[in-house]
Amino acid sequence: MLIFKIASQRDFEIIAKRDKHISREILKDKIDRVEVYVTHEDEKFAGWIRYGLFWDNTPFMNMLHLLPEHRGKGIGRKFVQYWEQEMKVKGYKKVLTSTQQNEHAQHFYLALGYIAIGGFIQTSGALAEDSFEIMLAKEL
Repeated sequence: MLIFKIASQRDFEIIAKRDKHISREILKDKIDRVEVYVTHEDEKFAGWIRYGLFWDNTPFMNMLHLLPEHRGKGIGRKFVQYWEQEMKVKGYKKVLTSTQQNEHAQHFYLALGYIAIGGFIQTSGALAEDSFEIMLAKEL
């Protein structure tokens, strides 16, 4: 059985051990601001979605992460659809995300109805060696 819900501070440690892209302090703050959702499969922690607001008014999914043993079962698709519905309930009309050009994730999002709206190459900093980042949008 799948469960999707708002993350609580009880979920903090399990996410913090795996999410190396943000600091523990920011993760705690995002959980407090209801910007993290979690999923469980058969009562086992399966993954999380973390988002923020792009331009201070459009939800941008920063991370969708499923633990390896929960991948390939359609959980990610259902989880993103749950998140989209949550954003719609909050009154948002559009959501955004991004993926690197060389990642399979772009096909996952396109199959969910997202469209490519642009992209960029980062030439310095931590992501400088990564490929082209594709920005994706979906009307809710």
